[in-house]
Amino acid sequence: MKLRSIFLSTAMLLIAAAAFAQDIKPVKDKASKLFGYQDKSKNWVIEPSFNAAKRFIGGFAIVEKDGRKGVIDQSGAWILKPEYDDIDKFDKAGLCEVMRKSGKTKLRGIANTSGELVIPVECPAVSVNRSEALIMAERYVEVPRIGPKPMWGVYDFEGNEIFAPSFSSSPSFRNGRGIAKSATDGLMGVISSDGQVLLPLDNLSVTYSGGGFNVLTSEFVACYYDSRMFKNSEFAYPGYVAPYNPAGDAIRLAAWGNGVIGKRLHRNNLKAISIGKDSRGRSAVCNDLRLDWGYGRFVRLEPALDEEEHPGAMLNPENGSYYTVKAVLYESDGRFVEEVSRWGWLEAECTDGVIYNAEGAETWIAMRDINCLAVPSFSISLNSYRQIDHSDVLGGLGLRNYDISRMLDPSSAVRRSNEIREAENVGITSYLPRPAPELRSVRVIDNAMRQPIFRHRFEMGEVVNCKVRPNDSGADLELSRSLVLPFEDSFSDTGFSMKGEEEIFWGPNNARTVMLSLEPAEGGKNAPGTKDDVSGSERNFVIVIALYEEDGSYLRTLGVAPYVDYASDEALVFEKLGIALLDRPGKPVIKNVKTIPSTLSALRDIQMGFRHRSQRRVA
Repeated sequence: MKLRSIFLSTAMLLIAAAAFAQDIKPVKDKASKLFGYQDKSKNWVIEPSFNAAKRFIGGFAIVEKDGRKGVIDQSGAWILKPEYDDIDKFDKAGLCEVMRKSGKTKLRGIANTSGELVIPVECPAVSVNRSEALIMAERYVEVPRIGPKPMWGVYDFEGNEIFAPSFSSSPSFRNGRGIAKSATDGLMGVISSDGQVLLPLDNLSVTYSGGGFNVLTSEFVACYYDSRMFKNSEFAYPGYVAPYNPAGDAIRLAAWGNGVIGKRLHRNNLKAISIGKDSRGRSAVCNDLRLDWGYGRFVRLEPALDEEEHPGAMLNPENGSYYTVKAVLYESDGRFVEEVSRWGWLEAECTDGVIYNAEGAETWIAMRDINCLAVPSFSISLNSYRQIDHSDVLGGLGLRNYDISRMLDPSSAVRRSNEIREAENVGITSYLPRPAPELRSVRVIDNAMRQPIFRHRFEMGEVVNCKVRPNDSGADLELSRSLVLPFEDSFSDTGFSMKGEEEIFWGPNNARTVMLSLEPAEGGKNAPGTKDDVSGSERNFVIVIALYEEDGSYLRTLGVAPYVDYASDEALVFEKLGIALLDRPGKPVIKNVKTIPSTLSALRDIQMGFRHRSQRRVA
């Protein structure tokens, strides 16, 4: 009620002042070459004393004196003294934005018609939401060891603080509620114009939807909150993995993704080793770790504060604290199981991986290849063996002073936090089940998928990345030994998207498989796809490449292609996806694969030695 009364009083004063102000206008005095204001009879109402002057609007005029701008009323009295580089006109709420330059920096504030600075002129940016009677202002906040950093706060029209500067962008308000993003970790929530936090700022995305909000939580659960902030629905995306948690620690933030820190290490690429020497150099015998791996569990190597200063503790030269490297076992979805090594250090690195000392009692190797052969024991040569100096966190974790100091900057910390969340869950939408085909296409799909190309299960090493080199008769293939795919996730309801690359993991026993299937092409007959020339339906279909678990259950979609680009007895090629499916793995190059027609009959004729391969496996 108080604000409403102020608005009404201000509006009435502006209307009354406007009637008088319409009768006077700015005029340049020929003698002094200064501006003043004259009435209709050309009498000076305000004597010439300004270098520039604008018309009165709402009883106030912006004038310039000695290179600076100010505001006067119709009597010529200063409302805002000439000490600003720019001033906007007063709005209906009686507020205006003022700007002052400080070197190359522009600082802004908000003033009212009483000449008071509601928001001091110290802000990189300000924004007025007139319908909500709120001011959003970006102000400098002192960050320890970094200095002042700009963050957004929320204020009423009298300049009273509703939310202290703590947001990375200006909160967007509607009907008394606003979507806000934290300046410390980039997560989002919902706040109110009266200072309440209606939804904690721990979500990936929040968008308006009717009278409520669509929300994507940091656990990739899609929710809808109605106008009363009651959760009406939720859907959890399959495939979510709780990401590495920086816990607000600059060392943990800086170290993530550096070498093996923060990577998921599975049973087949984290081994206990015994190192020996011979005439050819160092070698190691690798054996399974004595851990309860369950199914799909993984280990992360993570730096942590070490108050007990265990052997191998690494000094942080920034503050004198010590760190260790612990090994933590997680469930396949990222839930904590236990610390399997409470302390340790990175001892050495070699071509095949990084060697970790676990509590001074056992030596492990984290193999770089996540799809090492799942065998209980094997030997490797430790080529290019290099001892790691772990006397401090810089050498021990492969960091620089700059890497750590920049993580103290909130904006850098937010970017790294987003990198971690996205890298850990990129491709999460690929775990969604495929849509059921329309009834008219079911019979065509069933008949087509009886062919060998759709019945065969491709194993690890048989599905790899490829590069196509066209030649006169078709193309030659350059083959990789692994499969790394780009994924792009889109969450339309919450306006969240992410993309990145991921190396495909073939399971703890290397026993996952890939199969092909058909789906109707979106867009009907005009959509690019594989044409049905067998049953005569003239419909177009796309080919889905999907990964399946050991038991044959669907896991995720690796890619969708309109057709097979090239084929031979040795390979199927999807050029745009960069994927080749091989008859026999291990070749670096395959010569002369041929272009094939984009029809179902062409797929039916592909054999690729499926028959003799099936017989070999049965035998």
